[in-house]
Amino acid sequence: MMPMAGTPLDRVRWIHGAPDCAASTDPLLQVHPFDADTFIIRQSKCSSFEGPFLYLFAGRRRIVLVDSGAAPDRGGPPPPVRATVDKILEERQRQHPRETTDLIVAHTHSHSDHIAGDSQFAGRPRTTIVGRDLPSITSFYQLPQWPDGQATLDLGGRTLTILPLPGHHPSHIAIHDSRTHIVLTGDSLYPGLLTVRDVAAYRRSADRLARFAATHPIAHVLGNHIEMQRTPRLLYPIGTTFQPDEHPLPLIPADLDEWRAACERLSSTPHQDVHDRFIIEVL
Repeated sequence: MMPMAGTPLDRVRWIHGAPDCAASTDPLLQVHPFDADTFIIRQSKCSSFEGPFLYLFAGRRRIVLVDSGAAPDRGGPPPPVRATVDKILEERQRQHPRETTDLIVAHTHSHSDHIAGDSQFAGRPRTTIVGRDLPSITSFYQLPQWPDGQATLDLGGRTLTILPLPGHHPSHIAIHDSRTHIVLTGDSLYPGLLTVRDVAAYRRSADRLARFAATHPIAHVLGNHIEMQRTPRLLYPIGTTFQPDEHPLPLIPADLDEWRAACERLSSTPHQDVHDRFIIEVL
């Protein structure tokens, strides 16, 4: 059985690793039902120190999995992403027997800790795996003026808006959900270390997303990782597999404004810009 939906996101206790991963009894994946059609999945930090988050949005005709997780760090078993998704979809099928839905495996961006599970979906019926290169992304979402413009993906009674968000990665996107008012910001903004490779593109992306947020409802800003501690301005060491006092997953709309203002001031000189809930590092 799935756990019950309804727990506020800032109070969800995520699997966060262990002092001794060899003795950990955590599952490889933790599933949190935000509601009956929205699922947030976290990979165990004892599987991958990245502890990435995956997101599943279901409509009447299409279901989108955003990101597919990381390969295990120490040669352990791969997290059962497809089996987990299939179990969720089987339960939904029992509840909605007249719905026939296609699955889309999409990505916020194509760094290795967000695409390792793609191969599990190869050959799955009624499944599309979105290509990882920029031409594939602009073609699939119909974004010919990249990085300008935006696109929509109709899931059937639910619409996702796709916004270009390069800077951390050239083909990075943000995704806004019309139903929950969640916006996914991938590795561009989350409670952790935000690495920037293209300052000019990153600055424009922050401005683009903040302008979108000014005219659209935003309930939760959800990224791909948690790396900050609850204590403001403190980061767990990158590579740690135990985060017992980690920051909650969601950021809030005010953090978008703070991020945008910080990006406006960024120089291209390598440095860190430290904030209470995130740290920007220009490489």
